Amino acid sequence: MTRRGVILYGPPASGKDTITAELARLDDRFVLLTKLKAGTGRSAGYRYVSAAELDALRAEGRLVIETERYGNRYAVDRHDIDALIDAGRIPIVHMGDIPGVTALSSAVPLTWTRVRLCVPREVTAARSTHRGDTDTASRLAAWDEAEADRRTNGEAVTFDLTIRTHETDPAEAAKRISRATLG
Repeated sequence: MTRRGVILYGPPASGKDTITAELARLDDRFVLLTKLKAGTGRSAGYRYVSAAELDALRAEGRLVIETERYGNRYAVDRHDIDALIDAGRIPIVHMGDIPGVTALSSAVPLTWTRVRLCVPREVTAARSTHRGDTDTASRLAAWDEAEADRRTNGEAVTFDLTIRTHETDPAEAAKRISRATLG
């Protein structure tokens, strides 16, 4: 059986959560990987841990990637990916930086479907405001960082799909990702 995973790469408010929900509705094997988070703020999609817990997991060799944004530290625990795979699930990992996509793809031997989600900056601003983010300015700064990252590191990864989420219905995006992942 092929071990598969999906990486959704994109700036804030590019549709990662919405498309993940559509993928899960389409096929319950698709499951969001809960990332570890040391910090504050939004809790959906994260399991809060202390900095000491992250240090311990890192010392055990369990962290496959770590990133920092919005004053928080985020990480992916290899055991969480393995648990989903062992349960017959297809983990979906949300990423906001190309080096993280490359590191995850290299560190975890799955057949990854790498999806680049594109959205204009002004759409990110509108979506962030609409969903009630209190840190829209930080999210726009992250959009700027993601765009600079794409220009600098874009050749480092090949994306299987590119989806313009402001032009594509989320259900259609999920169908395209499912076809690319499952054949």
